Amino acid sequence: MKRTLSLLLAVIMTLSLTAALVGCGSDKAGNDKKEEKKDTTSESQSADTDALTAEDLVFSYNGVTVELNGDADAAVAQLGEAKDVSSQLSCHGEGDDKTYTYDGFVLNTYPLDGKDRVLEIVVNAPGIATSKGIEVGAAVADVTAAYGSDYKQVGMYYAYEGGDGKSLQFFVQDDKVQEISYYYDV
Repeated sequence: MKRTLSLLLAVIMTLSLTAALVGCGSDKAGNDKKEEKKDTTSESQSADTDALTAEDLVFSYNGVTVELNGDADAAVAQLGEAKDVSSQLSCHGEGDDKTYTYDGFVLNTYPLDGKDRVLEIVVNAPGIATSKGIEVGAAVADVTAAYGSDYKQVGMYYAYEGGDGKSLQFFVQDDKVQEISYYYDV
């Protein structure tokens, strides 16, 4: 009984530490963001003509467009009622980071100067395509055909950087896109 209780406590502490790292300054792979850019990023492939455009960094859903670092309240009002809303104390400013869960995607926000801003949109289901037609379930070859080979691969993520802290990231497993993330690096 004592051993089981100790093991359970260790698991809870590990999960708590993981949640803290994900919430404050770590990327999806658990790496410090500064390290990701400097130390753990593989060499980019040679650049080609399929450069990321500003349109590629805008999330579109049912006629609504959501811009990274844009007004989150306006985006949520246009997207409609979320299935679930949660919040936690922000690591990015005074206030709360918020998560709005919709069918097929999640919108994450952060506070800046008293307003909520769009931090990330994570598409986690097929049927919601990027500006170049990539959706969850697509093959890696489709991603590189659409966006080129000028990406940074960090673990299972293929990240296309668009400048101004914005990126389009594809989480890939078994040669298939599992998630698509429109991300703003605060």
